[in-house]
Amino acid sequence: MATNILFSALLLMRRHLVNVTVLTLCVAAHAVAPAEANSDDDGVFQSATEAASDAPSSGSTTRAEAAARTAAEKASDWREILPGLTMGSQIRLRTESRRNAKFDGERPGNDEDYLLSRFRWGLTWEPSDRVTGIVELQDARIHGEQAISETRTPNIFADQLDIHQAYLDVGSPAAGPRPVSLRIGRQKLVYGAQRMVSPLEWVNTARVFDGVRVTAGGGPGRKLDAFATRLVPVTPTGLNDHGPTGSRMFNSQLHGVYYTDTALVDGSTVEGYWLLRRAARLDDAVHTIGTRVDTRRGPWAFDGELATQTGSYGGLKHRAALVHVGGSYTTALPGRLKLGAAFNLGSGDDDPDDGVHGTFDQLYPLGHAYYGYMDFFALQNLRNAEVTVEAALPRHTTLRVALQDFTLVAPGTDAWYNVGGAVVHQSADAAFSSHVGHELDITVRLPVGPVGLEVGYGRFFGGAYLRDADFRLDTADFFYLQTMIGF
Repeated sequence: MATNILFSALLLMRRHLVNVTVLTLCVAAHAVAPAEANSDDDGVFQSATEAASDAPSSGSTTRAEAAARTAAEKASDWREILPGLTMGSQIRLRTESRRNAKFDGERPGNDEDYLLSRFRWGLTWEPSDRVTGIVELQDARIHGEQAISETRTPNIFADQLDIHQAYLDVGSPAAGPRPVSLRIGRQKLVYGAQRMVSPLEWVNTARVFDGVRVTAGGGPGRKLDAFATRLVPVTPTGLNDHGPTGSRMFNSQLHGVYYTDTALVDGSTVEGYWLLRRAARLDDAVHTIGTRVDTRRGPWAFDGELATQTGSYGGLKHRAALVHVGGSYTTALPGRLKLGAAFNLGSGDDDPDDGVHGTFDQLYPLGHAYYGYMDFFALQNLRNAEVTVEAALPRHTTLRVALQDFTLVAPGTDAWYNVGGAVVHQSADAAFSSHVGHELDITVRLPVGPVGLEVGYGRFFGGAYLRDADFRLDTADFFYLQTMIGF
């Protein structure tokens, strides 16, 4: 089995290594005074204050920890061009190869090779310490695709030059006893470990919301956010607006209250939230009430998150739940070897005829980081277990190896959902196995001069569910090579 995995990975790498190497050298050669690059790009163009407050924290997830470091580093990417006016830009290139992604060689899109490019350019205006305005443009493209649409709305691959973010921050004096700030406009929402709400920087167009957000401080280490927003659908060939789409999530409003407390328990972060996804035309009003705890004790780190959902979904009563438990231990071995494990559960619908919708509504998460890098799963009707090994290698290189297991909660009455919440397969046969398969993910991140480089390989091993469902293929491969530079 190990030989087959290595052979598949080498075949995929060979297809793209030359192209991305040339593109990387071109980007580096044209960079003007580049800042130190990092390939994990959650929270682009954040101020240092936002980096500290918005970056996710998780005891078991390296990507979440890297996001905090990255956001802080990105604050130095801005260049002052006039007093109070600064400019920043970023280029990201990623090539992807997918084999047997549809588990059927005769289906369009089963095998795909393409290149994703994304360019961002932004201006920040700070006339005073209480007022900040940001405008960020984005141009995202896909090259070499076959079965992927670059014109459909909404779109996660392409967005010809458009307004990505545009907002105004107005705040009370920072020295006041209860600082309050208002943000209005097109913005990103980043909360907790991003299991419920995330800007999803992994995808080429990322995720932004139009709306208003009020942040109030309740003393050192305490913060309360309240927001009323709507997700912005990407229109690849026109300006992004809020016209009707074929996506339930893009046709919804998202409102919420999110409380974060780092002072309650020493060395811990405690969070509580209420979120409402509402789509009146669909008769959706999904309320999510949850809590999250993240704690660190020496080399040990633990985090847990529980959420319950109520309200309505398509006119039906909605009752669902989420459970996450994770932990890690960082050893004193060379490379600070880190061992981690996590368990995730999103409820499924065990009786489609009882008038109650029981499938967990995942809202707007960073599912890619948690439920397999191949994006075959969402935390809906899913029971997922993960073990990870992470190590720091020479020259600031990091290695992560993860093994995941995927089982459906209700295989005969609900569906298998991919990372975007779309149905991969649905069966009404109660005799179907619940075990969908395993996934192995290997990721290496390293700086190459001013360029951040990331290489990843994933292999999926289908379980008894794929055989019961008569899929023609039961394995799949994924390879990507990504470069990013800010200047």
